[in-house]
Amino acid sequence: MLIAAACMSPRRSIPGGPMLTGVRFPSQEIGSDRAVVRDWALQAADVGFSYIVVNDHVVGVDPDSRPDYGAGFPAGAQRTASAYSVNTEFHEPLTTIAHLSALCPDLGFSTGVLVCPQRQTALVAKQAAQVDILTGGRLRLGIGVGWNPVEYEAMGADFRTRGRRIEEQVSILRALWTRQVIDVDGEFDRVVGVGLEPRPPQQPIPVWMGGWSDIVLDRIGRMADGWYHGREFEPDAPRKFEVIAASAERVGRLASDIGLEGAVELRYGLDGIENRAQKWAGAGATHLVVDPMHAGCHGSEHIDHLARIAARLSVRG
Repeated sequence: MLIAAACMSPRRSIPGGPMLTGVRFPSQEIGSDRAVVRDWALQAADVGFSYIVVNDHVVGVDPDSRPDYGAGFPAGAQRTASAYSVNTEFHEPLTTIAHLSALCPDLGFSTGVLVCPQRQTALVAKQAAQVDILTGGRLRLGIGVGWNPVEYEAMGADFRTRGRRIEEQVSILRALWTRQVIDVDGEFDRVVGVGLEPRPPQQPIPVWMGGWSDIVLDRIGRMADGWYHGREFEPDAPRKFEVIAASAERVGRLASDIGLEGAVELRYGLDGIENRAQKWAGAGATHLVVDPMHAGCHGSEHIDHLARIAARLSVRG
């Protein structure tokens, strides 16, 4: 099953073309020294990566204050919850991208992924439109429903309705980006007789979705511009591609218009990284993001590591 390419701008296909290779901003490990952040981004551009992905969490949880945190979560969410706490750093993605785009005007940028249902929809539309302007039309808005009910609580949002809400949000986001005035009186948002200016260069900004459950895959097939997989290639990937394609077909879409971003994770080492990337290429991935976190680097060590990664993958801008 081949999912052909959809690049930084929507519906721009390069069937059979090479993957664009990006790198994830090491948000949890790079620290808060702005010179290190700057030099890391400049190095990413210099060694040939095509884009930068920035991930998202607004608040962390204090396990001492919330001793039952993670109880009742699915196994995967329990593992994730145990890895993040109030001490885990996350740089805010859209403001970070706005800053990095001024340093690296030729790179693309993506959120990977923004937890959209815990945010105000019109504000996300405004912020993303502004970032698209500042990047020169090189933003992909990767969004997802998230997994953390405590974070939803802190944001004043309902964790239980996140799936329905994200679907409504996508239609509102696209309307605000492409129309002068919109009238949407939805289940979650009333956006009536309003518009936003300035609107983004991309009409609309590409909306990619992250997640792995069949419910999410069906949603991607129906409404997303791409699937942000964001993990190493998995044996179950072909079946998941088929779920996306079947969902797309049911609503009259072409699977070839849906991008696919896989990942290679440096936590598993540099050995074999070329073969791991090739698995994604063989599956028809349009984008590949290198995740440098949890590989033993911290702060400025991530800068030098970029060149070693790029050399192994022969990345090119």
